[in-house]
Amino acid sequence: MPEPNTGPDGAGHLGADIHCVSHAIRRALDAAIAARVSPELSGARGMVLGCIARRNREGVPVYQRDIEERFHIRRSSVTALLKAMEQDGFITRTAVKQDARLKSLALTEKGWACAAALKSCIEQFERELCAGLDDKALAALRAALAQLLQNAGALARSARPAP
Repeated sequence: MPEPNTGPDGAGHLGADIHCVSHAIRRALDAAIAARVSPELSGARGMVLGCIARRNREGVPVYQRDIEERFHIRRSSVTALLKAMEQDGFITRTAVKQDARLKSLALTEKGWACAAALKSCIEQFERELCAGLDDKALAALRAALAQLLQNAGALARSARPAP
């Protein structure tokens, strides 16, 4: 197991540890999706594809801002991600009649073909990732992560310079 990130006092830096875990999970998920579903999909693309598939199946419109909010990703990053997914034939982006600035996201045939395999791949990955953690530990982890996310958002808002 990798050494925890330590500061000058020898104590671990939680933010750095989470950063390392996040990158390790992302790399492992990218590899799993590329091997089991499609080499054109990364973990991020796969999760976005899965989100669009769920909402499309439910008949709920999905827009870029929904992806930004769901995954806590900046607009420019989501724009680049969606453009690439559209160019690779996984999704379409269609202007909405009521507001031409909004683009409705939908899966193409290629996107739907990958969606089922992707769902299965991510479910298996999650099971393997959580191996050794019981329901109580997972619930505690989710609660702690939710609190950290809330705290990070508050810190980001308070750090913004005054207009």
